[in-house]
Amino acid sequence: MVYPKDNIARALIDLGAKENVPLSELVSFRVGGPAAFVLQPKEEGSLGRALDLCRAAQIPVILLGNGTNVLPSDEGFSGLILQLSGDGTAPLFEGEKVTVGAGCSLTALAKESVQRGLMGLERLCGIPGTVGGAVAMNAGAYGGEIKNVLKRVRCYREGGFAWEDARLDEMGYRRSPYTWPKTIVTAVELQLAPDDGTAGDTMVDCMRRRREKQPLSLPSAGSTFKRPEGHFAGALIEGCHLKGCTVGGAQVSELHAGFIVNRGGATAGDVLSLIRHVQDVVYRETGVTLEPEVKRLEDLLCIF
Repeated sequence: MVYPKDNIARALIDLGAKENVPLSELVSFRVGGPAAFVLQPKEEGSLGRALDLCRAAQIPVILLGNGTNVLPSDEGFSGLILQLSGDGTAPLFEGEKVTVGAGCSLTALAKESVQRGLMGLERLCGIPGTVGGAVAMNAGAYGGEIKNVLKRVRCYREGGFAWEDARLDEMGYRRSPYTWPKTIVTAVELQLAPDDGTAGDTMVDCMRRRREKQPLSLPSAGSTFKRPEGHFAGALIEGCHLKGCTVGGAQVSELHAGFIVNRGGATAGDVLSLIRHVQDVVYRETGVTLEPEVKRLEDLLCIF
């Protein structure tokens, strides 16, 4: 890959793009080399313009939210990172319906919905990603999923933006039709329900369970592996005596074996090597193949 030509670079910078941004600042693992350009589009027009520029110049593009489920490379990325997070637009609550931009924090939205006397998101509080990212992977926890409250989705597809009714029949465990690069989610409409008096307690309980069982004080990407059918990834890994196993600065969490954490100074290569080691050992000892839930940044690359 080559860096964008000067005229394209200037156009991206005019849209608000920043140059040579460390990926370690953009992903929750806190690893990775520099990205040539990072753009946080403030509105759909700048998003569409940036994609048009990259399409015309065949510049590789990667879509990123809060970077909570992504492992970049130590070499960095020589194209454009489109980061849809923290756009500053407040959610619009209309009765039990809420319309919100894709870059909004899922946890912040869940907390506000409960404060407003609504329920439906309380079990998702604490998932460290954006609303758009949650829809793109059908995020869920403690028996709740984003699809349970998803009503409509605003998408960018084939050069245009449009609202559509949520395709719920195509959503399942960590599966969604709203995935990059075919689709960019820019906003969603959620249908919540009046609080029956349990939402606050449920949210507090879910947050307590997260604090007690998950290594939230160390950089990670949440659950490293998807749940294998009929098993729990963390239990399999712990059963293979891999808790505390390290490669460089990366470690299988001593608190929850389903998490790989950055103990300090880890490289992306350390994390990837440890993921592969865990997969090899678990398969050898149990016959179960662990599929990473964490996505490698280069696998998200698209040239339009």
